[in-house]
Amino acid sequence: MEKNLVIISTKDKPIWQIVLAAIFFTIAIFLIGLSFYNIQFSLDESLIKKRISLLELIAVFTLGGISFSVKNSMFFDLEKKKFKDQFSVGPFKIGKWQDLPPLNYVSVFSNTRGFFEINLWYNRNKHFNIYTYYDKEEALETGYYIANQLHIKLLDATKRNNYTYLDMNKLKEKYKNRD
Repeated sequence: MEKNLVIISTKDKPIWQIVLAAIFFTIAIFLIGLSFYNIQFSLDESLIKKRISLLELIAVFTLGGISFSVKNSMFFDLEKKKFKDQFSVGPFKIGKWQDLPPLNYVSVFSNTRGFFEINLWYNRNKHFNIYTYYDKEEALETGYYIANQLHIKLLDATKRNNYTYLDMNKLKEKYKNRD
């Protein structure tokens, strides 16, 4: 793997979500097969309504399967100054490389629901939302890792109206197992 490629990926799905996604996809495939069974071409209004209802069910179960199995990853190629926001469901991936804007800093802050979000700020007031954690220390550790890999500052905004840039050298000692 390239030295200047940073990958930020959501955690793997829990087994119950994978099982649920498999059930949804199985039902969708079954309904697709059912739609091809005994095909009748007719302009009868009741037959058309049944076909549309079947297509709606296929869409619902397919989207349900996708929602339980989608994984989001962000790729930063520092050498080429590119990034890619990629969504994947199994082997199917969507995302394209784009020019990376100049990065300013990484912030860790507490949102209104009590979670800790990690954002990557660029162009002064725009950001990528990278992660959300329940645990403050876990969020700060991940924020440090991202900031360290991207060679930018880390802002601790976990306390409202008390924002401070953290000393990366002190954090290096604290999180030395992450480098």
